[in-house]
Amino acid sequence: MTLRPPAKPRAVKESLLIVGEGDADIAFVRHVKRTYADSLGRAVQEHNAKGKGGRNVLETARRRANNNRAYDKVVLLLDTDTDWDDADRAKARRSRIGKRGRLDVIESNPCLEAWLLKILGVTTEGDTKHMKRAFKERTGCEAHEPDWMGRLLGRDVLDQARENVSQLAELMNHMGIAKP
Repeated sequence: MTLRPPAKPRAVKESLLIVGEGDADIAFVRHVKRTYADSLGRAVQEHNAKGKGGRNVLETARRRANNNRAYDKVVLLLDTDTDWDDADRAKARRSRIGKRGRLDVIESNPCLEAWLLKILGVTTEGDTKHMKRAFKERTGCEAHEPDWMGRLLGRDVLDQARENVSQLAELMNHMGIAKP
């Protein structure tokens, strides 16, 4: 009879569910997750709410977390341009989701492309259409196309932008990524 070596103890990480409003949000979360795979402090899962505004993101997160109560923390990543107002913010603050009942919201004002442009060092103001147009001019593609992220958003760029882009800092903090 051969003896097995003793099992190595595994560290149990807190679980984090990030519910993004659309494809671009999920592509970005996956890129950050891949880029910092060696230093994630939480087990991160992402879920796409498939658009329809901030209110739909909140309801999707509530349904998803209530079906699986194993999440320690739930974060919403949503745009403020559609179906998101003070009443929805209050509802999100009152929501109890996951093991510890924690629900946090990262708002993209007016849209994700606005803070992606900030990460790339472009300062501009305007509505969602303007931001999407400016983003496409800068990158040559739409935000949901993952190829541009590998070219333009390396670890050094993200580390530097973390100091200036509050939404990126929040996302990285929720994911348990320590500051360099």
